[in-house]
Amino acid sequence: MPDRPPARVRGAVDLLAPALVERPHARVLEVGCGVGHGLALLCALLPDGHVTGLDRSSSALAHAERRLARPLDEGRADLQHRDLTAFRPDRPYDAVLAVDVNAFWTDQAGPAAPAVRDLLAPGGVVLLAFSSPAGAPDERSADAVAAAAEALLRTGLDVTTGTGDAIGWVRGVRTRSAPGRTAAARR
Repeated sequence: MPDRPPARVRGAVDLLAPALVERPHARVLEVGCGVGHGLALLCALLPDGHVTGLDRSSSALAHAERRLARPLDEGRADLQHRDLTAFRPDRPYDAVLAVDVNAFWTDQAGPAAPAVRDLLAPGGVVLLAFSSPAGAPDERSADAVAAAAEALLRTGLDVTTGTGDAIGWVRGVRTRSAPGRTAAARR
């Protein structure tokens, strides 16, 4: 199991980090956490926060459990083996991260965007990142960003899209305003 997180995961956490700077006790959920690379970065970023990893793969979560042994033992992290739409936490999250999670842009995206919106606290941020096999944003990641942005807009989140070195991304913010707005940005 490589210790170095993939560039797409590092890039996504770097994009989310500014939203967490003023929230040292933030609760962060990673949807589709896989083997825990993003969770480990988030735990390092938030030594006083709490990070939850959610994945449908028990084998991926077993790897994540080994990678996150200390934060799990300290109660700073937890892992959940379930589908996003079946997840019911005790309180909302300040931020949600998902890297290359198809549920946000494929034909099955219907329930994913409202589910993630409902998991966010007011002012909470969701960051969805999409990469391509080539390691840089391409038509596939651009299509994923467009579809995910539209899905988040339909939930009433304020949405910004952009591209970075290795990823295309969508950021949604849960505000009190009902209609979603979109803006394009470059990293």
